[in-house]
Amino acid sequence: MAKKTKSVAGGTNGRNATTAGRGEGESVAGYFRKVFKESPRLLKKRSNDELFKRWLADHPGHTEVPKQVRTGLQNIKSVLRQERGKKKHARAEQASTAAPPAQRRVSAKGLEQLEEHIDECLALAKHTDREALGDVIALLRRARNVVVVKLGAE
Repeated sequence: MAKKTKSVAGGTNGRNATTAGRGEGESVAGYFRKVFKESPRLLKKRSNDELFKRWLADHPGHTEVPKQVRTGLQNIKSVLRQERGKKKHARAEQASTAAPPAQRRVSAKGLEQLEEHIDECLALAKHTDREALGDVIALLRRARNVVVVKLGAE
């Protein structure tokens, strides 16, 4: 049987120190989660000035935003942005693995023309400056070889 957890005197039970023990019950993170749910555009903004003004308006007993609230805002903003990024990444991954595009068949005539054009480019590169364009020549040879293999597969 699992043991019951004992509450520590002075513990906040998930609330911040400014609301603990007062029966207010809402944490800083909970407050800002609601705010971001109402207006998600605030999550994208770099500046927190608008959020601080709103917090001060909702908490009339304060003249300035406590450091603990500032820190809580930074943390929840970071967490929500990270969750949002994971969702976007998962959607993009799902879309990319959904169905691979069907391979189109390329005509032999088109491949032969492409091979001829690559040969012309290769000859021009060799004629221009074989040493300076060595990497270009290597890429052109590789491209021509791929085209030749595709021609042989047809």
